[in-house]
Amino acid sequence: MPLNAKMALTVAKVLETAHCSVKETLKELTEAPLEEEDESAPTPDNFWQDVGGATQQIASEVAKLTLALTQPPKPAASIAQSIVNGVEAAWTSLVTACRRSPPKGSLLRKELRTAVLRTGEALATLLKALKAAESGPQLQMTGCVWEACSALEKLPRDNLAATRALLAREEMLLTDALQEIEEEVKCSRLSENEEVDNSANWTNQDRELLAPCVGLVRTARASIKKVSEAVRLRGNCKEPGGAQQLDRLAVAAEKLSPAVDTFVAAVYPPMNKSAVSSTALSVVTVVREFLELARQSDVTAEMDNEWLSFLLRAVDHNNNKVQPLLSPD
Repeated sequence: MPLNAKMALTVAKVLETAHCSVKETLKELTEAPLEEEDESAPTPDNFWQDVGGATQQIASEVAKLTLALTQPPKPAASIAQSIVNGVEAAWTSLVTACRRSPPKGSLLRKELRTAVLRTGEALATLLKALKAAESGPQLQMTGCVWEACSALEKLPRDNLAATRALLAREEMLLTDALQEIEEEVKCSRLSENEEVDNSANWTNQDRELLAPCVGLVRTARASIKKVSEAVRLRGNCKEPGGAQQLDRLAVAAEKLSPAVDTFVAAVYPPMNKSAVSSTALSVVTVVREFLELARQSDVTAEMDNEWLSFLLRAVDHNNNKVQPLLSPD
């Protein structure tokens, strides 16, 4: 066998071993339960510095490895092993830094673990592509590792920032859902006097439901908007219990847009009245849960009781308008 063939097999083995090592770590991270939070142990000041340093090192070592294996002349197996060792060391440093003293708040810890897993998956995919000597995917996969590293570096630095970002995403999703259903209602009114396929539009009986249905979506959107403002003003993840309160709000907030999306899908023509009834109740449940959690938390004060009570009444009011119209005659 020619010397080059032996060298290629050896380099391939180096890459295969590294790939297996990264995959094994990913398996451990995926199966491991989220670390228990220790309120008495503050996140070290250098935590994010260590994470950022390891992330930058991964990006640097990956670039070095890809360049070495895609540009002639091909490196000796020993040189390839040395570069791969640098990649593995950087990956290990990242995992170690994240495990050593994870930040407060399960939301932030979940986002951190997800970002680390994405980085590891991108790294494993690159190692596999380099081993297979697939020239196109190699450069593409290198870019994927860099993107994952960049996303990791842009993570929120505390649970308050993570919660605010999540609430902003949820508010945007609810705003989109509201705009879509309002636009559908507007278009339907414009075509009311035109000859259209009845299956593609609401019946007169359906139209009686539209105002309270849209009102329910508006209330969900208004709820997250008001709570987001309260979190901005009074959210605190440094005081005892603060991170956990934000976690509970985040969990409740994440239920809003899926419930509203399912509800709106049932409202679209041809209206599925049975689904509208059940999904409206689901929206009421998640909105009430979200508002009650906000009322019980430190992000709201006595002055906020007025709008909290108003929104709780609004969600019941709209649902009480919807349900009788869906009852069988």
